[in-house]
Amino acid sequence: MLWIGAVLLLGFVAYGLSINFYIKAQKNLGAAKTSAYYSIAPFLGVIFGVVLLGERPAAQFYVGLVIMILATVLM
Repeated sequence: MLWIGAVLLLGFVAYGLSINFYIKAQKNLGAAKTSAYYSIAPFLGVIFGVVLLGERPAAQFYVGLVIMILATVLM
């Protein structure tokens, strides 16, 4: 029963609050700025994973990261 509560809480935070904040950001910032900020989320995840959690990705990860950065800049 504890797992069900934990899963519901995780879903509320990860999905529910995310959508709520995204809609509020679009209302206050506009669609273009919100999309620009939202596009850097994967890079923040990489920074948190590598710096805070000490993850050490393989070489192909860094190749993919460079491609993602270039694509984000071009967009």
